Amino acid sequence: MILLTGATGATGRRVLDRLLARGHRVRCLVRNPARLGTRRVDVQLSLWHLTDNRLPGGALRGVDTVIHLAGPLSDQPIGQLEELNATASWRLADAAAAAGVEHFVYASALGAGSAAGCRFLRAKQVGEHVVSGAGATGGMGVSIVAPSLILARGQRWASWAQALSLLPVVPVPARSAGRSRPLSAADVADAIVAVVEGGTPPVDRPARHELAGPDEYLVRDLVPALHTVVGRRRRTIGLPAGVLNAAVAVLERPGAADREELAVLTCDTTGRHGTRDLEALGVRPGGIVEALGG
Repeated sequence: MILLTGATGATGRRVLDRLLARGHRVRCLVRNPARLGTRRVDVQLSLWHLTDNRLPGGALRGVDTVIHLAGPLSDQPIGQLEELNATASWRLADAAAAAGVEHFVYASALGAGSAAGCRFLRAKQVGEHVVSGAGATGGMGVSIVAPSLILARGQRWASWAQALSLLPVVPVPARSAGRSRPLSAADVADAIVAVVEGGTPPVDRPARHELAGPDEYLVRDLVPALHTVVGRRRRTIGLPAGVLNAAVAVLERPGAADREELAVLTCDTTGRHGTRDLEALGVRPGGIVEALGG
């Protein structure tokens, strides 16, 4: 039995589809089962959200693998991103180890580190640390998958690009050193399933897989590239970070612009291995054209 969090997200939906197609039994930890659509009849359900101090009774019964994908890029009404990424991951990993789970797969991010320039990547580094610690203490193998910028049609970054393409001139961060290697949610899902089916790593040596697409972009070049894909090329104008943040703050509301998400774009999420880790998992990653095509 596999326990999956984040099953309603762009990557999670694809992971769930692949697991079920390959005959795995899946239990989903979800806040709102309706968001699973028709898939909710194909899985077992446990009601849970990231601020719960304890898991529902029976959530880990019979589970040998946990795939923990849930973790927002920014603060949410239910809590700050540090709690929702790091603290929630520690609670889940600790409970999994105590329940005898063999393999814990944790979704982090390329660029995660204590010196990262945004809260999300700093929180993901803490998440990696606490999950690995829970595994070492509890005798549980841990795999960390760390993707760069994930793209999919209708997903957050793609929706941002689509909305910006309606403007006559598109603002981008000036002089930002932010870089990424975007890849599709489908490629990330394929990699996660390969990690699950590839066996459990040694308890004392967590496995870390860097998931990066084939092309590297500076943040000021990424937006025009995305606009080319959606068929609306626009001229860009570079704005100082303070001005751009102030503009985003005016628009900031649930479902709209968010300064923490913008901060991720201005960080380095390229990794050190290029596409090597993905290819080692049997995944040949496509570029942004393939990412936004499905």
